[in-house]
Amino acid sequence: MKFNFKKLTIAVIILAIIIFTGLKITKRLLYHPYNVTKFGSFDKNKDVVIVFHGIYGKAKTLNAITDTLEKEGYSGINIQYPTTEDTVEKITEKYIAPNVESVIKTVEEENVIRRKQGLPEIKINFIVHSMGTGVLRYYLKTHKLNNLGKVVFISPPSHGSQLSDNPISDTIKDTLGDAVKQFKTSSDSFINSLGEPDYQCYVMIGNKSGNFLYSILIPGIDDGMVPFKTSRLNNCNYKVIENATHTTILKDQR
Repeated sequence: MKFNFKKLTIAVIILAIIIFTGLKITKRLLYHPYNVTKFGSFDKNKDVVIVFHGIYGKAKTLNAITDTLEKEGYSGINIQYPTTEDTVEKITEKYIAPNVESVIKTVEEENVIRRKQGLPEIKINFIVHSMGTGVLRYYLKTHKLNNLGKVVFISPPSHGSQLSDNPISDTIKDTLGDAVKQFKTSSDSFINSLGEPDYQCYVMIGNKSGNFLYSILIPGIDDGMVPFKTSRLNNCNYKVIENATHTTILKDQR
């Protein structure tokens, strides 16, 4: 059989176009624009809560949490930010820090009055998911927050995830985003440079995988994205939510 180099070349070009187009479409699907949603009505006698999602997430993935908070009388903001374009540092400074500073200003104005009245100060609490936990840890390491309350890390890749270690993450980083590679499990990765929290915090993680293909790459027990082994933080209370996955944990009412 005569080898047809021309046909092979055309086939390779077509395949390359298909792959390139697929990656472009994937990147577009993974991109979610910046948006901030307020929930609840500010109560001068209640703490405020700031929540935000993880990699490729949307604000609505945390609606079950904000709805519960609102029913209990809390108010706050739910930050949606794009995760495919910037590093954790840039995400923090562009989308997280300005919103936290705005909340700090509102809370401090009220706390000035409360201090004069001898009342306890209002605290700023955080509930964050997945990659968002790394974003918050970076923020709290680089910004001073006097009225920090409780910090809840849900499904946190506290010391990285093997999914970020996979060579594919580097190969198609233009599609997946620069932040993904910052969550490698190596000792010199960005996430492992943050150190242990020096504030009151809680870690919650499910013990059921929602993606067996991802779990093949992750040693030990995992939630479909994050292994138990790398989720722990020394100064955080640790709680396992039975039969919850990386995403269903956000709607779990336990």
